[in-house]
Amino acid sequence: MKPQFLEDLDLGGASGRVAGAVAQTLRDRVELLGLELREDKIRLVQVLILACFGVVFSLLGLVLCILTLFAALPEEWRVAGMGVLAGASLVTAAWAFCGLKSRLAGRRHMFAQTLAELEKDKACF
Repeated sequence: MKPQFLEDLDLGGASGRVAGAVAQTLRDRVELLGLELREDKIRLVQVLILACFGVVFSLLGLVLCILTLFAALPEEWRVAGMGVLAGASLVTAAWAFCGLKSRLAGRRHMFAQTLAELEKDKACF
């Protein structure tokens, strides 16, 4: 025979509410994880595009510098002209790689929001 105060408790309803809250919390966390995955995918594509532009324009600049130098300069100015044009293409490449570096330096930890929310949930439960 159970004591009267245990019979008065509605443990079935309380446990159902707790299970519902846990299920909703898990659903919210999975949605947040999916959102963060999409954001990280976009960032990765942006970084790859910048890297490709940096490499392509570095190589294009170097090739054009060499071709222009030999076609346009008299023989006594070829060395100086090659240096100037190569320097300009390298400055452009450095600019692209600095943009890439700044994008990578501003990188946050993967799933930072999800981990923060899970920590809050752990503190609540």
